[in-house]
Amino acid sequence: MKKSTLTLLLIATFGLTACSEQKINEWACGYEMGQTRCNNLIVKAGENKEYDKARKYLEISANYGNPKMQAALGISYQTGELGHEKDYQKALYWLQKSAEQGNAAGQRELGLLYENGFIVQQDYDKALELYKKSAEQGDMSAQTDLGRMYANGNGVQQDYVQAVEWYRKSAEQGYAEAQVILGKMYKDGKGVQQDEIQANQWFTKAINHYQQTAKQGYAYAQFRLGRMYENGWGVEKDYALALQWYQKAAEQKHPEAQFAIGSLYDDGLGVEQDYVIAFQWYEKAANQEFATAQTAIGLMYENGDGVEKNLTKAQEYYEKGCRNGSHGGCDNLELIQKKLITYEK
Repeated sequence: MKKSTLTLLLIATFGLTACSEQKINEWACGYEMGQTRCNNLIVKAGENKEYDKARKYLEISANYGNPKMQAALGISYQTGELGHEKDYQKALYWLQKSAEQGNAAGQRELGLLYENGFIVQQDYDKALELYKKSAEQGDMSAQTDLGRMYANGNGVQQDYVQAVEWYRKSAEQGYAEAQVILGKMYKDGKGVQQDEIQANQWFTKAINHYQQTAKQGYAYAQFRLGRMYENGWGVEKDYALALQWYQKAAEQKHPEAQFAIGSLYDDGLGVEQDYVIAFQWYEKAANQEFATAQTAIGLMYENGDGVEKNLTKAQEYYEKGCRNGSHGGCDNLELIQKKLITYEK
């Protein structure tokens, strides 16, 4: 096989006439000339589920100073998606490194941490600043996040018109999540004149995207498609179809889909209400550190729904949910601690 110019250069530089391909790849990730090759190596290793290689290349490139890889490494530590053991402090460290170099993804992900008060103290002003920097570089997710800040009035005066502007920038780039939200804005007449036709046009764009990717087996698209059917956004509301798509995603261990199935059983939507089955699905999501599910389990223990009532267990799960970013978990934790103190007296 013909060796690349970079490979030959590395061999010449280090005198590695008999060095392994693996070592050459690692050295490539530590040099400016090797960053494109390194990126391709990480993608390929991830696709082949060679997570040890992917992590190794990613860490070398991030330590070299590649802001894109620093953002990716921060996200990996936060989600554990490349087999990293979750480490939120390391996630914060690498996202800060990336954001400081002006990387849009790093700025956006760091903004999310500040918006939600996760790992860092909640700071809407800081989140807004980071989202703006990222959004102005054209980052679709950040544009959507910025729209949400204006819609909710977090860190800025509530302004649905501004929210719609940012949602539209993202939606017009083809970002399905923004298309759904923009559709809802038209449906509800927030920031724009109410227009069911426009709403359905944006919903349809999102649905087409989700259907294409869901059929390819992407769990997130399957989950989002289930959400569209559950809510009747651009389609006839159909809990049975929603459940089908959630189950496809849940089979791939998608925590939001697992939680969504639990919610259907919890509320008896399209299925017979069954707290035991709801608890089982919540637990699957909670075991993946999904904060909303942890809070939901806490509530089930507090009320004795599907499990024997246990306030100590409820407190334990509220603590987990709060620690992982659930504001409801934090609120419920404060309330149950007062309740437990009352019982102890």
